[in-house]
Amino acid sequence: MERSSGRSPGYLVVAGPTAVGKSAVALELAQRLDGEIVIADSRQVYRGIDIATAKPSAAERSRVPHHLVDLVALGDRYTAADYAVDADAAIGTIIARGRVPIVCGGTGLYLAALAGALDPIEEAADPAGRARARARVDAIPDEERHAALADVDPHTAARLPRGDRQRIDRALEVWFLTGRSLSSHHGGGREPRPHVAARLVRSRPEILRRIDERLDEMLSAGLEEEARALWEAGRSANEPGLDTIGIQEWWRHFEGGRSRDETIEEIRAATRQYAKRQTTWFRHQGEYRPIPADDAAPSILDLWSRSG
Repeated sequence: MERSSGRSPGYLVVAGPTAVGKSAVALELAQRLDGEIVIADSRQVYRGIDIATAKPSAAERSRVPHHLVDLVALGDRYTAADYAVDADAAIGTIIARGRVPIVCGGTGLYLAALAGALDPIEEAADPAGRARARARVDAIPDEERHAALADVDPHTAARLPRGDRQRIDRALEVWFLTGRSLSSHHGGGREPRPHVAARLVRSRPEILRRIDERLDEMLSAGLEEEARALWEAGRSANEPGLDTIGIQEWWRHFEGGRSRDETIEEIRAATRQYAKRQTTWFRHQGEYRPIPADDAAPSILDLWSRSG
């Protein structure tokens, strides 16, 4: 077991696109640092979709405690803001036990929310809710909006001139959307914990090969059957949690509108596109240190130790 010396930087992040190999690296780090893993995956939080989301196996969970897996019922909405609260609580309990929290996943919005870097409008990414908030702002006469903002968020109102229509409207929208002032989101809310963030990298051809291999493994493990059980139960592919790559694509096949082979190819293409989006997102997040995925643990251990 290895420990960092000096002040703990809070928590360690192992991030990157799907199929890059995050789970194996996080497991190795947890065993070497006496750590526990906090999942940062917007699909693994849902119960009932195990194969499609590549959840850690029972054997892996027995080796290292995993947090925030199977947390939410299918159909329930779970936001990045919800995740930030739950993950921060899990990290706090891990630190209290004298262990190292290792946050592992590829959901960038979850990781940004936990780090305190997510815009409050993004945190509440419900289009209908945002439309309602926007309508409430529009219902306030233009000349009264600065005063309305001063009533709910005097700190922000004090720093915005009355003519700054765009920022005043945005601050009011945040209030109507979240029930909290913009200033509380940016400074008066939860104080983000310090952390060290690494992103695993592989070449694009490697990622594509690993995606293909993992999809074959999922199909052998019963991916189609997992989706069919949900379809037969009358669930909709548009429900939160069921709108998952590897699940939602099967509905047209079960209803006779697409062949099995076409469905598998759609899953493959969607997974590749998702990995590309993830890679682009993490590449533009300056706090993430790029680490080659093969034999990544020693480099991340060194990064963690030097940050202590």
